[in-house]
Formats: sequence, structure tokens, C-alpha cells
Amino acid sequence: MISKFFEEISLDTGMIVFGVTDTMKALESSAIKTVMVWEDIDITRFEVRNPVKGDNKVFYLNKK
Repeated sequence: MISKFFEEISLDTGMIVFGVTDTMKALESSAIKTVMVWEDIDITRFEVRNPVKGDNKVFYLNKK
């Protein structure tokens, strides 16, 4: 799996996403086949709704 991961990166196929925000967007759109996760990641998902405009915004935050 790791060698396939590095192969996709080196070929720049656009089939790899990095970071919490891009990964979560891909997950929400059902565009992910395999997920590799750092074992000590401490991220909390917050969804904030604007009561005036009615729109939602999602934040992925850690303690920092």
C-alpha cells in the first residue's frame, strides 16, 4: 500500500489528497477508496451555522 501511495505521488495523478480538510471533503463526496491515517492525529470537527444567512461552515481544529 505504501509503495502504491508513493507511486501515485511521483506520477502526480491527482489521486492523492493530503491534510484533514481535503481528506474530509473527499470522504464526504464518496471519492475515497483507501484512507491512511496518522495514529496520533487529534482533530475535532466543528460545524457552525449562521442563523441569519442559514449557511454552514465546517472547521477541523486541533488544540493548537
